[in-house]
Amino acid sequence: MKKNIILLFFSIIFSLSLIYLTVFTWVYVSQKYIDPNNFSNIDNLNFHEKYSNQTHHLRGNNWPYHKKNLLINKEDYLFSTVSNFEKNYDNYLIQGDSWAEYMVFKDKLNETLKKITKEKKIGLINAGISSFSPSPMKIQYRILEREYGIKPDFLISIMDQTDIGDELCRYKNNIVENDDGTVKQIKRELNTGAVMDFSKYYFFSRSILEDKKFINYHITNYYILRSFNIIKIRFNNLIKNGFKNSGSYNCKFQNIQKYLYSLKKEEEKYFKKRTQEYLDYLTSKAYLKKIFVVTFPHKNHLNENYKINISNIVNDLNLSKKIVHIDFNKIIKNNSFEKQNIFEKFDPASHLTEEAHLKYIEKVFQIVEKNK
Repeated sequence: MKKNIILLFFSIIFSLSLIYLTVFTWVYVSQKYIDPNNFSNIDNLNFHEKYSNQTHHLRGNNWPYHKKNLLINKEDYLFSTVSNFEKNYDNYLIQGDSWAEYMVFKDKLNETLKKITKEKKIGLINAGISSFSPSPMKIQYRILEREYGIKPDFLISIMDQTDIGDELCRYKNNIVENDDGTVKQIKRELNTGAVMDFSKYYFFSRSILEDKKFINYHITNYYILRSFNIIKIRFNNLIKNGFKNSGSYNCKFQNIQKYLYSLKKEEEKYFKKRTQEYLDYLTSKAYLKKIFVVTFPHKNHLNENYKINISNIVNDLNLSKKIVHIDFNKIIKNNSFEKQNIFEKFDPASHLTEEAHLKYIEKVFQIVEKNK
């Protein structure tokens, strides 16, 4: 019996050593810590990590690698200045998710925004960040106002259909509340392997930039500890939600999309609460003259496959007179915007083609001009 225990003990030690050696060799040979998502300098890294600790994440996750050179200054991860704010101008801020962020690194979209600012002689800042929804947008607005003195005359808030799932899947369990129940901050992912988890790139970048000795050793340890953490999270999720939903904590698109097929009353109530909180926060800013909330249907809305539409939820809210809802569901229904061949092929998130997106931007500013 004693021999068997000793044999088992040494077998475990041998197996773990073999695993460690295998991972170390893999790291050493392939240099898996060198990644296009790594940060080029400590300032950018510290900035990204600091504000991700408040807003859950910043830009960079879904950028094409050949466009990452646009992320030069640390502020580029949070917002982009298309045209400087001027005292004698009407100054605009755009918030939203990828529908807004794409306007930063897609050339034609960016050029269109620049053209609009010149023609209309306006100041414009684009603060769009993929997967942002009302809760992180509220925190982002607070940061822009308090730390950068950004106080627009007009706000264009793009609310995508996926905001519902983002609030319920991605942010709800990571929100830290104030005493009154409002959103104070949203904790970032910590080595969970979730879609917006940048922990890996923080560790890799810091190890390289700080010139850590025995870097392969540190990276190997990191991979092993991270793997154990992900296994633990997945196991806990398996116990809580069953095998089918064990990976739901990753908040991949299918986990976000499901809320557009059906939404429980308590889920709708929660989303309305956070959206109303965001809009009330904006309305309280005396310098903001008008807030334009923009919603757009997905392809599955036009095909009548989705039952839940964020446009309807926004219409159910208590909207201030300062808020104008630009509802493209109605605009399309009135044949005032094309609905054929406007979505990217094979894109389940129904992003617009670049040509359709150009017309979308122009249409938004036409409506803004009439209603400001």
